[in-house]
Amino acid sequence: MKKKAAILVATVMMFSLAACGDTGQTAGEGNDSPGAEAENPAGGEEGKILEGKTVGFAQTDSMSAWRTTETDSIQEYVENAGGEFIVKDAGGDIATQESDIRDLVAAGVDYLVVAPLEDNGLQGALQEAMENEIPVILVDRAIDGEAGTHFTTAIMSDFVWEGEQCARAITEALPEGGNIVIINGGYDSSTSTDRQDGFINGLASDKYKIVAEQDGEWLMDKAQAVMENILQAQGGENIDAVFCVTDDMVQGAMNAIDAAGLTPGEDILTVGIDGTRAAFEAVESGRQLASCTCSPYFGEIVVNTLTKLINGEEVPAHITNEDTLYTKENVVVDLGF
Repeated sequence: MKKKAAILVATVMMFSLAACGDTGQTAGEGNDSPGAEAENPAGGEEGKILEGKTVGFAQTDSMSAWRTTETDSIQEYVENAGGEFIVKDAGGDIATQESDIRDLVAAGVDYLVVAPLEDNGLQGALQEAMENEIPVILVDRAIDGEAGTHFTTAIMSDFVWEGEQCARAITEALPEGGNIVIINGGYDSSTSTDRQDGFINGLASDKYKIVAEQDGEWLMDKAQAVMENILQAQGGENIDAVFCVTDDMVQGAMNAIDAAGLTPGEDILTVGIDGTRAAFEAVESGRQLASCTCSPYFGEIVVNTLTKLINGEEVPAHITNEDTLYTKENVVVDLGF
């Protein structure tokens, strides 16, 4: 079911400069690498399926390489398929993203792709798009809404599964139990809450105690400050492992552990999600116990989905992307890349 290690890591290495914060591996219908994506763009020799069509993309922000790679991937595929691409960047503000969506609807886009910043706050604008017969494709995050009313389909990873895999890594490394710290991305995003729920459910034993839980706001620096405070309050000797919902925040947590005179991977274990280059290097060196992948390459699956809609084919309300957990046993890092 999962992609083979060498292929997937090579894929992730191409983009892994910052966090998923946010979701999905290359979908089952897609290719395994961005190289394949670039060599065989949608449309190809068979025609331009989006010729004369406009695709609007409401992006949450461009504050990480993960986000900019997601935008670039969708733009490349849309334009290679003959379509016009319009992107709006909300700058991390939900009110701005709502306004962006309404602007794209008013501009008369044919299709709307949205990476929701939060679970709530966009329902009215999305429903307006649907009522104007503009299909809405959600990518990498969910909303508190209904398919057919607020969106056509949602493409994302199984965030609960990702959290469960990180818990499995911890329980295998600490079979006798331990004290765990959780650094999440906030409670207004399904990505963060689902990953945390999966992690807690995956521990499934009173041998593991959550001694601290704080919001790292998806940011490395914020996670570092949060971890510094937790170490001061708890004492490093009373913490066995840290779970962060993104690998960027793991990097921040490890910086704090280092600054406290402790060694990540020895004194305190760390696990995270995204499959960033820094994370894979840390896993290989033993500083990070495990990382679960999450790819920003939505271009191919988005255009494949639009193609089905244009051809009158049925599109499922939810499309799940597959991810893989990497530990030192299966990670491959090409340091010469």
